[in-house]
Amino acid sequence: MTTITTPNKPPALWRWFTKVQNPFMKWLLRSPFHSVVSRIYLLITFTGRKSGKTYTTPVQYAQDGATLYIITSEGYTWWKNLRGGAQVQIHLRGTTYHAQADTSTDPQTISALLTRIYPDLSAEGRERFAPGKVAITVQLQSEEAQR
Repeated sequence: MTTITTPNKPPALWRWFTKVQNPFMKWLLRSPFHSVVSRIYLLITFTGRKSGKTYTTPVQYAQDGATLYIITSEGYTWWKNLRGGAQVQIHLRGTTYHAQADTSTDPQTISALLTRIYPDLSAEGRERFAPGKVAITVQLQSEEAQR
């Protein structure tokens, strides 16, 4: 008997928690109280490649000027809409920006981004955490975003 599994699919309890948490985080990040979490979280809005629907999801990030770095699990599917490059909107610290996003499943790229996003994570920790992850690089298209 063959079992097909999704690589690095988050556990069911974590997926349930995310499903409950995401609507609250979307509200919080759009509210005047966004500063409570906006140094760690942002909202990324993109269009589904097949459905044409608009989706918004909260994600953790690291910023270097006008470049944002995001790591997600391959088990989530939203990132697939960004493959090959995609126009997105980023809601960052109370302001919305137009941006260009792209993905990478290259292990070296993921390891480098893990170092940037989680600088306190040891090399051993990065090695354990990296499999099944996707690196997303977002380039903001506004000079104001470089603050």
